[in-house]
Amino acid sequence: MTQEQVKLGAEAAQAIIIGVWMNGESHEKLTDDLNELESLLKTLGHAVCDRVVQKRHKFSASTLLGKGKIEEISHMAEQRGAQLLVFDHPLTPPQVRNIEALTGKVVMDRTGVILEIFHAHARTAQARTQVEIARLEYLLPRLTGAWTHFQRQAGGGVRSRGMGEKQIEIDRRRARERIARLQRQLEQIRKERQTQRKARANELHVAIVGYTNSGKSTLMKALTRTSVAGKDELFATLDTSIKTIDPRTRPKILLSDTVGFIRHLPHALIESFKSTLDEVLEADLLLHVVDVSHPQYDEHMAITTKVLGEIGAGAIPQLMIFNKSDRLKDSILPRVLRGAYPGSMCISAYEKSDTSEVREHIFDYFKKNFTDYKLTVEATNQRMQSLIYGQCIVIDADYSDPTLVTFHLRSSRATYDRLSKMAAEQKH
Repeated sequence: MTQEQVKLGAEAAQAIIIGVWMNGESHEKLTDDLNELESLLKTLGHAVCDRVVQKRHKFSASTLLGKGKIEEISHMAEQRGAQLLVFDHPLTPPQVRNIEALTGKVVMDRTGVILEIFHAHARTAQARTQVEIARLEYLLPRLTGAWTHFQRQAGGGVRSRGMGEKQIEIDRRRARERIARLQRQLEQIRKERQTQRKARANELHVAIVGYTNSGKSTLMKALTRTSVAGKDELFATLDTSIKTIDPRTRPKILLSDTVGFIRHLPHALIESFKSTLDEVLEADLLLHVVDVSHPQYDEHMAITTKVLGEIGAGAIPQLMIFNKSDRLKDSILPRVLRGAYPGSMCISAYEKSDTSEVREHIFDYFKKNFTDYKLTVEATNQRMQSLIYGQCIVIDADYSDPTLVTFHLRSSRATYDRLSKMAAEQKH
């Protein structure tokens, strides 16, 4: 099994995961981090055969852990038949090279694992482009004579000798050129997505956000009555899916599912997925979905809130959805959560009555934020009348004047202002 096959998840590998317990840190949090890392590797198809934790006061600049511990891990890997060593803590390129030299095993960190999962799950041109940019930026400082995509493209083996510094620099230049080309492609995709968002500007928009594997896609499927996939694995959804909650509803309400968040989400991925996350910024309401059955659900909430703030979506109104209540053993917790988060809901996305209640809550939210207006348009202006019926709740329409129609309607202030401006412009 080659290094590249292991790192890209092309073949299943036995892995040892390694955590660092720093002084003052919670051991429970470290355990949860390692459990999550094991789930990430499972998503890639790798099995964890053992885990190692070392308590330290500070990191080693050359190998993160002490060399004695690295040698111990190397011996353990030989005994367990492990080909892959995965560190929960970020590793510098020199640390990766040093540990690989000492152990003879493939070495990865959490960031690298997350990037490979994104690479495996990307489906659309936009997602594939975004992920490839993030992967290349991550791999660029890690390109060595021992492992490189470009060497394979040139026909060399994974461990070809005599490559030399010159060839490494050529590979790095090719990587930078590839990143530049991909960024130009992504910018074109962003422009196209922006045009699509402008076309949807007249419609209300709800975005589902939350920690990965919190049940966002399952809730999306239930709310829109569609067959959006919902898988019990991390980062099952990367490509934004946009559906109408109920095509009979006026005004139309669009619902979008977005990429899940996770602790230590690589910054390169946040930057690369900015055009996807722009769907969140355009939302009128966020459904913040939380897996309430997870022991660290409160930390997951905090991480999601932090990322939303980082992308500029912190001020958008949120409806807290505590999902997977059917897995709870504590019957008191839902009542506690509703008290701590007024207006929140504790549901199971698999329960039709629960998701119907969420759907009604969304409708009620917009209705409460609508105001009554009157708008007069020319009787011959069928386009304006169609827009009014499509984007507003029409309470009454007065056709007594053969040349004019006066509508008594309910809508958001922004919708009324837009329609009023259009009506005024068409009079001239």
